Amino acid sequence: MVPHIVYCIIFVMLFFFTIFPTSEMESVGLTVNQLCTHYLAAETDFVLYHLKATSVKLLIHSAMPFGYVIFIWLMAWMNPDELVMQQNSSSYAETAWAAFCTGSGTLLLVAMLTVFYWAMDGWSHHPIAKQLHLLTTPDLPDWRSVATNINDEYRRDTKISIRSNAISTLVVTESWIIKTNMYVHNIVPQSEAQLCAYKIDRKEVITDTLESAEFVNILVKPQVSRVRPFIIRINISHIKELRDRLNRPMLVMPSVQFRSLTERFVEAFKEEVAQNPTIASTFVPEDGDCCLACLQAQPDVKIVKYCLDESVTGAPLPESERCQPCGCRPLWCVGCLATWFASQQRRVDRDTWLSKKTTCPMCRARFCVRDVCYLENRVPAQQTEE
Repeated sequence: MVPHIVYCIIFVMLFFFTIFPTSEMESVGLTVNQLCTHYLAAETDFVLYHLKATSVKLLIHSAMPFGYVIFIWLMAWMNPDELVMQQNSSSYAETAWAAFCTGSGTLLLVAMLTVFYWAMDGWSHHPIAKQLHLLTTPDLPDWRSVATNINDEYRRDTKISIRSNAISTLVVTESWIIKTNMYVHNIVPQSEAQLCAYKIDRKEVITDTLESAEFVNILVKPQVSRVRPFIIRINISHIKELRDRLNRPMLVMPSVQFRSLTERFVEAFKEEVAQNPTIASTFVPEDGDCCLACLQAQPDVKIVKYCLDESVTGAPLPESERCQPCGCRPLWCVGCLATWFASQQRRVDRDTWLSKKTTCPMCRARFCVRDVCYLENRVPAQQTEE
């Protein structure tokens, strides 16, 4: 039974990565769309491209179980001693294998009939064509007119395309919002759509290193009942790009805050600084002094060496990694100093920025967050209350 298990594992992995291709597979062209480029036509003909792409994917995905059956039969014929198909097998296993063979063949046959039905009358029966038919207007009297309008706008440089995941992409043109899926797409005119950002998710993603990313969930609710609502999920870094392309404002729930990585770090930096000792009033700047970075707020922090120069394990740090005394008078507000601190760090280390070090913008003395102290009588009121 070991060969059966090995072949089954290989098949499951192949099936999974065919549906959800990795970036490495895409870079070398091992995806359904890239392998069938000659049939799918140019992607500039957006609607026809996806009519054919969804059909090809349905056929390939449905053919894989039957292909596995053919492969097992072929291996049994070539190596009868390794693959035991009938002898020494229970009636339950034989029944299960027969059911799998029958089911895989039936699945492929149904998929072929479905694609044949979709392609009849110039793809008029395809789910995408049926959805376009719901969007007809006096100016666009049939689904082909709607498709032509979408294709024209897709060819322009004013569109944006935001990839949500391996099987879904958000496309926004001058007049349309389109979410592409595996087989069926969501399409709605911008003029009839209400967008509401209602939740932000935090997810670990793998790039060069394991990082955290924030994704915003947006409900797209058409104003007409003939089109069903749907949800788009994009990285929060693309939210400004999306807002700039929309023709109408997006409703944002109070619980949703669009903050950049630096803004989130500044908030965490302030919380850490609030736990440090305050500096005596002799260092308090004059009332006319302003932060050298923003020229708006008054300086409210000073770099004073308080850390113990120890590693996470408690071992003494080498001289080259230790913090240094800073002789500068108070010149910065805590927000600008935190922004400077973040700008000197590597993005891939963003989960450990608070434990890193950087240098004073003026004297270049090395410091960490434990060396940043509020000036006496300059601690924010909310920090004092805590």
